Amino acid sequence: MASNPLAGWWGKNKRTVLIVGVVIVVLWVFIERGNGPKTKRVSMPKGYGSADRELLVHAPSDPKDPIPLVLILHDDNADAKTLDHDSAAGSVANARNFAVAYPEAVGGTWRIDSPDGVDAAYLRDVVSYVSAKKTKVDPNRIYVWGVGEGARLALTVVCGGAKPIFAAVGVVGQFMQEPQSACPGRTAEARVAETDWDKKVSETLWTASAKHHLGT
Repeated sequence: MASNPLAGWWGKNKRTVLIVGVVIVVLWVFIERGNGPKTKRVSMPKGYGSADRELLVHAPSDPKDPIPLVLILHDDNADAKTLDHDSAAGSVANARNFAVAYPEAVGGTWRIDSPDGVDAAYLRDVVSYVSAKKTKVDPNRIYVWGVGEGARLALTVVCGGAKPIFAAVGVVGQFMQEPQSACPGRTAEARVAETDWDKKVSETLWTASAKHHLGT
């Protein structure tokens, strides 16, 4: 019976092939992570009603053209950093060319009192701040997504102001009773009934939201 030349080659070169494979994987991960901006923690500056409140921002500093902006709201008793990690929204943003801001609740609890309450005003300040100081934002393509109580705040804030600034709202979570908008029909809605927000959820929300523009 003739010997298998591939078996002999593999025996001599197995270690080299495995090393090369590991190097390729490491380089791919490095390039993938380095392809785009990083998420940074910042504080709202003086001059805003929400001065000194913190948030995370994931945005290119000088895009060629104005890009969409997505605000992502964590649930109560959670935080922006964890949601940034779990949702992988930054990775989706790098691939789809949009910016992300993760507002942070004071003491881990959102105040959902009215469309013009303190936390709703903070979210509108975040839009103004990111647009003015962090990146070029397309004002017709600003979206707000939230999970749990963050989703309830997202549904609330889109009802405030003299005119809409959010082109779509995304709701993530499984609820005993689905939260409803106080101004149905004002803003397009996308809902994902998942308990865990992962990259697939972010991609689903982006696909649903991106087709909606204000003023069109």
